[in-house]
Amino acid sequence: MNNKKKTQNKENKNLAVQEASIIKNEIIKLENETLPVLAAGLAHEVKNPLAAIHLHLQLLENQIHLVDNKELRENLLNRIQIIKKEIISLNRLLQEFLKVIRSEKRSYKIQELNEMIPSIISLLKPQAHKVGAEIYFYPGKLPINLEIDPIFVKQILINLIINSIQAFYTEPQNQKKRKIEISTGIENDIPYIRIADNGPGIPEDIQHKIFEPFFTTKQEGSGLGLALVKKMVEEMNGSIEFISKEKEGTIFTIYFYPKSIKDITNEAQRHKNEIE
Repeated sequence: MNNKKKTQNKENKNLAVQEASIIKNEIIKLENETLPVLAAGLAHEVKNPLAAIHLHLQLLENQIHLVDNKELRENLLNRIQIIKKEIISLNRLLQEFLKVIRSEKRSYKIQELNEMIPSIISLLKPQAHKVGAEIYFYPGKLPINLEIDPIFVKQILINLIINSIQAFYTEPQNQKKRKIEISTGIENDIPYIRIADNGPGIPEDIQHKIFEPFFTTKQEGSGLGLALVKKMVEEMNGSIEFISKEKEGTIFTIYFYPKSIKDITNEAQRHKNEIE
């Protein structure tokens, strides 16, 4: 009788595990179906105010010509040009983001990464200085035929650098020299970009969640930043890894694999999963 009861309990447990697995798969399927629709709607809502901002900047630009002080006028016009440039860049990013969530085929081109990065640093330096941090760039040797999506790379770097800057807000100012270091190079024949900071680090108990959509520890965060970063990296046939220690800092590394190498890696992983 006891053996029969044990067998029944085991069968019930197995059935519960199977049902939980089915429910989990259905939830994932639902998320995959609904997230692109929600994201497309959000992108559309963002584009409308962007157009309005751009229009008002143009009107403001016309008014600034009435300013008598030449130095002030030129400074204001330079600021407006920077804002307009970033609005156009953001609009392009929205278009590219829509392509990603709709799984549209993207085009890549040979791009010199080391030439892109200084302008991104210049854009974010004022924000870094607000928290007493400096951004450094250490360019290394890269392949001349590296195919990437420059819009994606720019947004990935902006997201990761801003994350580092915002992390400094969460720790008290001390004698430590705050810094964010960006480097490029090749490891084991694989090109990479690395973003390292000496901030507070990511708590160990949440490290496994940071790439999950809508997960955030920020009061006003959307939880989409790192999820989108991971998606954009993977769209470029790359991978992203990180190491983080509390009170020491965080290092993100993005690898750009030649397609043949990445396909072999994925096939090996699929084979491993099948065996397990």
